[in-house]
Amino acid sequence: MDAINQLVTDVLEDLVESELKQFTRQLWIGVKPDVDPIPRGKLEKADRQDVVDSMVQHYSEDAGKITVQALRKIKQNERAKRLESNLLKVQPQVQENEPNPEDPQSIPQSINTAGSDELEPIQSDWQRPQGIITRLREIKSRFLYANRDDIYTPVSRNQRKGLALLITNIQFANKRYDRAGAEKDEENMEWLLTTLNFMVIKRRNLTGNEISRTVQDFSRRPEHQEADSTFVIIMSHGQRIQNRDAILGVNYNRLQNCNDVYFVEDTFSHLNSVNCPALIDKPKVILIQACRGEQPGGEFVQDCVPESDSWVHKEKDFVCFMSTLPDMVAYRDVVNGSFFISYIVDVFCSSAYKDHIMELFRKVAARMEKDQRFRGHTKLLPCIERTSLVKKFYLFPEQ
Repeated sequence: MDAINQLVTDVLEDLVESELKQFTRQLWIGVKPDVDPIPRGKLEKADRQDVVDSMVQHYSEDAGKITVQALRKIKQNERAKRLESNLLKVQPQVQENEPNPEDPQSIPQSINTAGSDELEPIQSDWQRPQGIITRLREIKSRFLYANRDDIYTPVSRNQRKGLALLITNIQFANKRYDRAGAEKDEENMEWLLTTLNFMVIKRRNLTGNEISRTVQDFSRRPEHQEADSTFVIIMSHGQRIQNRDAILGVNYNRLQNCNDVYFVEDTFSHLNSVNCPALIDKPKVILIQACRGEQPGGEFVQDCVPESDSWVHKEKDFVCFMSTLPDMVAYRDVVNGSFFISYIVDVFCSSAYKDHIMELFRKVAARMEKDQRFRGHTKLLPCIERTSLVKKFYLFPEQ
């Protein structure tokens, strides 16, 4: 506790008077809705040490975490990042007789329940798992400390959090384009993201322009400032137009309304460092369930229709996972939903507690490759696109 107090004191000593006033104001108006503010009377005439003492008295061992959040609120992102890194260093070291988070055999049996068949294909009667395997909080803390330079660090010491946007087109103006089974995909993805502690914003049956506006509005949400990552999931029919991946709006018609589309690449623009600065240096995961062309597919319903300095990378920390390779169709079961989404849910439930997201995606692809339902001209393989992650992104589900 003394080490945390000293770190907080040191960072406040670096603030000039105007910055300190902005900082203390955040404490009495409240840095976030679920954190109790400190009474204004205790802070108005307080010097730096008084502020530290008030925070320790009010927040106890969370004083360091609250300091990081308040610094971000006043745009002191460099100091917030440095403090966050230093706080990790004062966490308890892993003792030799304690579980090693990198050794599955040493993880308590209550969370080491993934079966040996986690790389096998799912069966035709697959049902969503009842829950998600978690990692004990103390094991996660030690893992964060040991790997702090190689992974995206959660803003919250307790759980990852953030917003997720889930767009599902199910009903179309032309009824023969309706996507039977897509309701199950929507239900499964909402459940998975909520279980991973994301707040899900759900939209249905949008035109191409409405998808674009929805993603833009999502990029401007103030909650991203306090988040540590985000997911954008778009599920609809898809086409390849002039070598670009297009999501079809609900009014699409090849002959009469062929411009009702949303181009996947626009998602990167809407969420990049210029248009969504709140997500700078934070992972942005894009999942697309849609066809990318019309090359062979068959026996199932086809998802197609006839802050470090003033300079930042314009686009960084993205990963986009798409349901199929370029120019290929994607498949969806009319009762149970798309195979791509089912595999994502199954793999995340069994392995997100121990694997970073690129490894999770690899497992999805490896299992789909073995699925005997995709034989001959009906083969299906998902594809990772346009990835700019510079660290490993762990979701950290926990008890």
